[in-house]
Amino acid sequence: MNYDRSVQVYEKLRKAGFSKNRAKVLALLEQKPDLSLADITLTLGISNSRASEGLKYLMKEGYLQRMEVKYIIGKGRTKHIYRLKMKIDDIISDIKSRVAVIISFENNIEP
Repeated sequence: MNYDRSVQVYEKLRKAGFSKNRAKVLALLEQKPDLSLADITLTLGISNSRASEGLKYLMKEGYLQRMEVKYIIGKGRTKHIYRLKMKIDDIISDIKSRVAVIISFENNIEP
């Protein structure tokens, strides 16, 4: 994992308006796709509830996808893994455009 890249991505995401935990999740998934909730919480050192909240929000906004995986066919529980749906730069552009539209709407200005 490229630590410098993760820090750079995290800082860009924070400047774009993402919360700390959401920015951490996105920066991690850029470096290591296909992680489970347990993998994310262990790697980032955040609680299950905070990670789960962040993942739900990011999926709702269309930045992540969740896939079901069974490692042993027919046995055991299904595991969910998460992956980015778009590149980090596209995510940053998207969130900035959403913020611009909200500001324009609140101030009655054309975007």
